[in-house]
Amino acid sequence: MKESLEKKYTTKTISEEELSKYKKQIIIKKIILEVVYLTMIIVSFVRINKNAVFYNILGDGNFFSFYGIALALFFVTMYAMFLFNTSLLGYIVVKKINKQDYLELLHMANVKLDIWTFICKCLSILLFLLIYITTPCTVVGESMVGTLNDGDKLLCIDVFYEPKKDDIVVFDASDYTGANSFYIKRTMGIEGTIVSYIDGRTYIDGNLCEDISASQFNVIKTSINKYVSITDRSKYIDSDNSFIIPEGCLLVLGDNRQESLDSRAFGLIKKEDILGKVFFRMFPINGIRFF
Repeated sequence: MKESLEKKYTTKTISEEELSKYKKQIIIKKIILEVVYLTMIIVSFVRINKNAVFYNILGDGNFFSFYGIALALFFVTMYAMFLFNTSLLGYIVVKKINKQDYLELLHMANVKLDIWTFICKCLSILLFLLIYITTPCTVVGESMVGTLNDGDKLLCIDVFYEPKKDDIVVFDASDYTGANSFYIKRTMGIEGTIVSYIDGRTYIDGNLCEDISASQFNVIKTSINKYVSITDRSKYIDSDNSFIIPEGCLLVLGDNRQESLDSRAFGLIKKEDILGKVFFRMFPINGIRFF
């Protein structure tokens, strides 16, 4: 097995050519790591709303909840690694300016702190993915029975996500129910979808939806008034019996219609309230699947 340059440097069997290559290797690794952590810092500020989601909604504002601790651990490990790496890069720059060797101290720092930096890297990157790329949640209730059950543990993703018909989505329901919680529903209609009530039945883009009554149809249609100005309403409401879902809105229903509080009760929801699409069920073990 080929001996690594780090091993050769430790055993003092490294050649001048290999030493030069080892120095370049270290500098490149440090620069890449610095870019990674700088990117994570920027994303954490750009997507600061996810901090609120984790702490206030998932963690119920409790610092000692899993989500509160996860958020704190993320920032501690991220900044610890960023400052440590910045210090090493600064040390290299100063030594290179003074034309002094920097490898010995750098090597010693890496060797002595290897296990701790490894733990910090793993924790910070794992928590970054958990907090800013995905949204973990637990199903509560029976509104999605047939697809999801009470107690199921899910992962949602919202990066570059654009809602599509039949997606299972998680959204912030506080504006619709007054409850500080998430709802999990299926998107039955996206912007541009035509919803009609003909001969006592509701149709979504021409497909029969037997679970929306006349009064519920009117609740959904009337909710358009919250999102569209008076002058633009004629573009979306064709008649008393037909309307088009406006831009930025969605019609959502639970799969278990009889047990679901959804658009039939509170109307259309805003696309901006979507926290992600359910893409993976991680518990129970025998129900693991991708959606």
